[in-house]
Amino acid sequence: MQLAINAVILAVAFTVVTRLMQFRKAPINRFIKKLRFLTNGFKLGTPTTEQEVAALRNHDAKDTPSYSHAELLTRNEVESRFNENSWQGLAYQDFRNTILARGRGTKTFPCVYATMGYRSDDHRYVFLESDNPSEPRNVRKVALSLASYLRISTSLGPNTSLVIIGAPSEKQRTVEEHNRTFWDMLRGLRICDPKAWPDDIPQDTEDAKWTFCFNGEPVFPVMLTPAHQKRWSRHMSVPVIALQPKWVLDNLLGTPEKRKAAQNKVRNLLQKYDTIGVSPDLTAYGAVGTSEARQLCLQDKNESVQCPYRNFDS
Repeated sequence: MQLAINAVILAVAFTVVTRLMQFRKAPINRFIKKLRFLTNGFKLGTPTTEQEVAALRNHDAKDTPSYSHAELLTRNEVESRFNENSWQGLAYQDFRNTILARGRGTKTFPCVYATMGYRSDDHRYVFLESDNPSEPRNVRKVALSLASYLRISTSLGPNTSLVIIGAPSEKQRTVEEHNRTFWDMLRGLRICDPKAWPDDIPQDTEDAKWTFCFNGEPVFPVMLTPAHQKRWSRHMSVPVIALQPKWVLDNLLGTPEKRKAAQNKVRNLLQKYDTIGVSPDLTAYGAVGTSEARQLCLQDKNESVQCPYRNFDS
């Protein structure tokens, strides 16, 4: 068995070295990190299929032969595939009930655009293998699904999101621990990313113009956790990552008038929904002295979250 594992690792190493020769302009350290990430799956006992390895290894997304392992589910597919008493069914019901909550003794979910996206069936869903999105098997699944989602997102509605739902766990993590798994997942996605970071977006996560990118496209992922007990707008019964392409936000906030109306609506709902004040980090993109990275994971108190990675490529 050990010989077989070693043979597979050597095969992956040989292929990556071959790619290094083909793409000398690509930073060498990124290919080394990618190799380490892929082989780490064998150390952890998380099986990797040949299709997954090929998809993650390709330098250009256009060359990827198949994303057949990407599991993008519609609302109807989730409801028909999973028994309502399965963990997937229960987690989905919690997500649905939370974002559909409205009035009459029930607080209205602040992100009304997520609610509209659900009602119009514009969301797509992915279920992870555990509660830790940074595990290699989960990063691989998210990378494949996200690449497929971004290819079709513009054909969906104006409020579309990719909803990534983690499994329940007996292990109780703090908000900070959940946030760390989120950052490490983004790090893993960057390692798997088949494209270089866009030239027009800074890589410094503290830069006011920074935004996370995958497959060459800017995206806005946020973390919701079971550990949030005051900031209920970031609470779910299981870890959930809701990700939107930035074009969705650009359409919603494209003019000063649109931005002001949307911010006022959401802030008013946040003040009623949460039992803590609106986070001072929820600011306009690009505002001097701010960083979008601070908005992705919010504490259960009004203290800024510092991204542990100043640059996801370093």
